[in-house]
Amino acid sequence: MEVHHHSHHPKSWKEYVQEFLMLFFAVFLGFMAEYYLEYRAERHKEHDYLVSMKEDLKADLGEMDSKEFRMGEMINAANKLNEIIFKPTWNEADIDSIYLNSLIMVSRVYNIDFSSGTIDQLRNAGGFRLIQNEEIVRKISEYEKGKVTMMVQLEQLLERGANVHRIQNALLQTTVFSTKETIGKVGYDKVGLDKIKKQTGSAFLSTDKNAFHEYANTTGTMKGYISYYVLMSKTQQQKAKELIKLLEEELEH
Repeated sequence: MEVHHHSHHPKSWKEYVQEFLMLFFAVFLGFMAEYYLEYRAERHKEHDYLVSMKEDLKADLGEMDSKEFRMGEMINAANKLNEIIFKPTWNEADIDSIYLNSLIMVSRVYNIDFSSGTIDQLRNAGGFRLIQNEEIVRKISEYEKGKVTMMVQLEQLLERGANVHRIQNALLQTTVFSTKETIGKVGYDKVGLDKIKKQTGSAFLSTDKNAFHEYANTTGTMKGYISYYVLMSKTQQQKAKELIKLLEEELEH
């Protein structure tokens, strides 16, 4: 019985090249597919970050506008106190005005509470590398620096506010200031002050005009710090608007 042996012809160099190219392209296409999927995932993350950042900035604009209104009330109150306190004599309307405007100086919430959710995520997750538009990254950096600068100013402002509060406690019958049901709302009890005046002979704890002049100077100093804080807020609002515009242009692409 004759046995037939299959003969194996040696591969030519062209076949080796062909097999190498097929293997190379298979690996290359797999790598490219993985890279593309990763790229698309990062672009989705970038999109989500940009949308979230835009919403935070819009919230900041509303917050700054609201607090600027409160600070405007405080500036007007400080001006009114300065005008009345330096008058030679005070009538009943002046006394009421001193109390009402003093109340405004210590009852308004003026510290701007910036949104930090998105920026915290970007920092903690290293998300800044995902943002391809370098102008947006630069604007975000400028905006964050502005927030830090405003925080320093706020600390100085809070210190001046504490001084105003301290002097008020030495001059005014603060028991006539009463909190209301709404958080942050404080009322002035005119009837209660009239009773105190009948009992003590004075609407104030002191009749020393120099002490009141110090009070006017202190509220005036606080007004200066508030005014500068307002200017910083307006600059920050402009930065926010410019950044929002950039974000919207990027999201349209």
